[in-house]
Amino acid sequence: MTNQATPNRLYFGDCLDIMEEFLPDESVDLIYLDPPFNSKRIYNAFIGGAQWVAFDDTWRWYEAIDDFHTVASDVSLAPTMEGLRRILGEGGELAYLSYMANRLRECRRVLKLSGSIYVHCDPTMSHYLKIIMDGIFGKKSFRNEIIWHYRKWSTGKYAFQRNHDVLLFYSRSDSRKRAFNQLYMPRTASTLKRFGTKRIVSGYDETGRRLPSQLAEEDSEGVRQDDVWDIARVPPIKQLYPTEKPLALLERVIKASSNPDDMVLDPFCGCGTTIHAAQNLGRRWIGIDVCVQACKVIQKRIEGHFDSLWDEIEFVGMPKTLEDAKALAAYDPFKFERWAASLVPGMEANKKQRGDKGIDGRGRLPISKGVFVDVVSQVKAGSTNPSHVQAFNEARRQARAELGVFICFEDKVTGGMRNAAVNANKYLDKWPVIQIYTIEDYFAGRLPNLPMADIALP
Repeated sequence: MTNQATPNRLYFGDCLDIMEEFLPDESVDLIYLDPPFNSKRIYNAFIGGAQWVAFDDTWRWYEAIDDFHTVASDVSLAPTMEGLRRILGEGGELAYLSYMANRLRECRRVLKLSGSIYVHCDPTMSHYLKIIMDGIFGKKSFRNEIIWHYRKWSTGKYAFQRNHDVLLFYSRSDSRKRAFNQLYMPRTASTLKRFGTKRIVSGYDETGRRLPSQLAEEDSEGVRQDDVWDIARVPPIKQLYPTEKPLALLERVIKASSNPDDMVLDPFCGCGTTIHAAQNLGRRWIGIDVCVQACKVIQKRIEGHFDSLWDEIEFVGMPKTLEDAKALAAYDPFKFERWAASLVPGMEANKKQRGDKGIDGRGRLPISKGVFVDVVSQVKAGSTNPSHVQAFNEARRQARAELGVFICFEDKVTGGMRNAAVNANKYLDKWPVIQIYTIEDYFAGRLPNLPMADIALP
């Protein structure tokens, strides 16, 4: 008998930590993940009439050294990771793959023996990720490489237009108990012209020669679904979040590889499309995301489509009130730091929380079209004084960031700290180089004075 995970929960945090802490072995039936792609791009979003950087999809070796050593110490993965290190060197590509391998190992642990997993990626890293999936799940567990084809405005020259993503479909085992519900697509025009919609019955004689096709009385459901899916993408102007995937894509995955009341997990749930699709189809679900702003988008989405469902959802790891924030700071300072460092739109908490040289979060914000400034944050849950603000300003300079946000509780702020922040002057005579932003400001809906507030929707 498998363990049970608590359904309809939304977790804030790194999916590796969340799965390790909260999800038992073999507790979910289906995993879909749409992780970062290592696209080396900055993805923008709009919130409150302003533009901000949702996430920076670039990877640095020093951020993933621990991940590499963890997966390289796994006997089954050591040859794969060492081979990738020889091919790629110790750079951004290996950092990304080490990060993913560590989390995919954890996905395998929580997936039932009868379960399936779909890894959404693009041609940038899909070939390397397939090697890692073969190492983790076994090459015999590979089921399909699904091509999601879509249309968009033409870009670039001297190459074919890239209009597809890849979904790597694996199962945990060869178990015949694995859910797979056959889906169908319409017949071609020529088949419809010849046979209509009646079910075609074909057979073979004892020599293996095909017999003439006959028509059954009942209508056909169509032709078995193939591995090239033509589904329109979400137009950028309608996206709730960068890289948002269409609801129809997730509903197809969930219909095919799960049954009603099964548990669906999305470890990188972004704006909540998987949650939305699972709820529509009567599945239980678990969502995880490391971005505060993404969790806010999910809340708004659920409230807009499912009436009172939000009140029934348990939100783990992200404080809903000032009192929750204080309790988290006292109970787990590292989790509090990760949460607080990413309160400001466009800011992401460090992937590594130790050895950060006084910087807890980083981001890039637009000041004009195509022009960005670097912003860093530091979080202090306990006592603070002016020297902390001054030291943070020096850390900002060493990080070569134009702006810095010092985050703490209101009752820890002194007049000397505010003077130290003012003495750091302004950037372009417009934005404070150092500013103090309190947890109370956040819960009151106040944003710091940053460039994002000056960039209106187009």
